[in-house]
Amino acid sequence: MNKSTLFELTLFDPENTLIALLEKRGIEFRKVPVTRKFVVAMDETVEVVSSDNSEALIENLVSVFIEWLEEKRYRKLQVQLVDGSIVYIDECDIEGVTSILKNSLKVSAFDPEYNNRILNK
Repeated sequence: MNKSTLFELTLFDPENTLIALLEKRGIEFRKVPVTRKFVVAMDETVEVVSSDNSEALIENLVSVFIEWLEEKRYRKLQVQLVDGSIVYIDECDIEGVTSILKNSLKVSAFDPEYNNRILNK
């Protein structure tokens, strides 16, 4: 089966709840090794891997992202689209999220708890 990266997912999620949801739904991803020589304020970056049926994968990802957003207030997703523009997902509109993910290049997941943990260290 031909596998390719659907998009890159950068996580600012201190409890790795989004990773847990991806694993629970059987969504394949691979961790991106850290190659930076300087510290960046993020937990980790993964590549969401797509096989031949990316349409079904996107539907599954939409439900994962919506579930993640609904779990805590103020969570949001920042998405870089293939045209370079940036959009935010903070509402649970299935059609809107699906449309955005079909054209995404990179997704960043922000949990406000991440900032609290950094400030309290």
